[in-house]
Amino acid sequence: MITISLLPVWLIDFVGAFTFVILSGLCLKHALALSRADQESPLAIFLLWFFGALFALALSRSTGHILKHILTLSAREDLWVVLGPYCGSINSITFIVIASVTLFFNRIETIMERMLRDREKIEKNSQELFRLNKDIEAVIAERTKSSMALRIAHEVRNPITIIGGMVRRFLNAYPPEEEGRLKLIHILDQARKLENLVSKFESVRPESKKIFAPLDLNAILTEAVDSLQNEAHAKEISLTLRLNPTPLFFHGNSSLIKIALAHLIRNAVNACTKANRIIIVTEMTSFGCQLKITDDGKGISKEMLEVIFDPYLHINRQRTGLGLPYVKQIINEHMGTVTITSEPGKGTIVLIVLPTHLGELTGVSGGTYAL
Repeated sequence: MITISLLPVWLIDFVGAFTFVILSGLCLKHALALSRADQESPLAIFLLWFFGALFALALSRSTGHILKHILTLSAREDLWVVLGPYCGSINSITFIVIASVTLFFNRIETIMERMLRDREKIEKNSQELFRLNKDIEAVIAERTKSSMALRIAHEVRNPITIIGGMVRRFLNAYPPEEEGRLKLIHILDQARKLENLVSKFESVRPESKKIFAPLDLNAILTEAVDSLQNEAHAKEISLTLRLNPTPLFFHGNSSLIKIALAHLIRNAVNACTKANRIIIVTEMTSFGCQLKITDDGKGISKEMLEVIFDPYLHINRQRTGLGLPYVKQIINEHMGTVTITSEPGKGTIVLIVLPTHLGELTGVSGGTYAL
């Protein structure tokens, strides 16, 4: 009978066991260092859990193998028969932990990638919303300044014109040698200075140099809705967009139309509360490109509706946004129409119609067409 020494096998098993423990321990050490350096890194957390479980497996497996050989050499195989199943169970548990950690963090990685994409989208929308707010503020500031200047000029010019006309009549009636004639001439000079001042007020209105080009209402509306989806979601409001299946082309200025649409949608969001709905629908009608914004919010009073587009009357009654008069002005510049119907407690409907044919836009003041 030929006998083979098991010493080389035991030596290899012992060396392999110690090597397994040492290498897994070093990996665990590096994983701990990575985790301390970046505690929020999913990869570092995964490596820490993985190598922690691997180190536990190395200890369990190596201890079991060494213990088995020691008991065999000591002629205590019966004791290993009792301890063996426990060592195998511990090894099985560590295998399950390693597999679970791997599968779990694989799913976490997918979720993190999705969160990163959502974060980038939110940042992009936030930047777009910031730019949109600045554009809205710039338009409102420009139009408010122009409107106030023209209104002041109009209110001052009427009495100045009357005063100047009356003074001229008196001068024609006064004899040249009368002492009061010099006083009337002085009054007339001051009236002329006021007229010059009124002319300067009228010149405050900047010349509009907008570029009108073919635009797709669906595309502009989609951008405006995307920039305000986060605001609606934060208030738990349903914001639904139903676009016409084909593009709705019209001629206009992209920035101004986007400002007007975003202002109207934001007004709808502000008028709604939790569980309210906002539905935005576009379609082609015989009148042109039609946009309807419907909400079931608090609505607008009849008194407010009568002055909602008047910048000098509605702001002292009920807050609906100073930008509404300028929304109407923007739509008018595009030869379109905007109407608002509402019932308190039931909601509001905003209807915008923009013409589609270039010939209908030839009367746009200040517009330059880029075809």
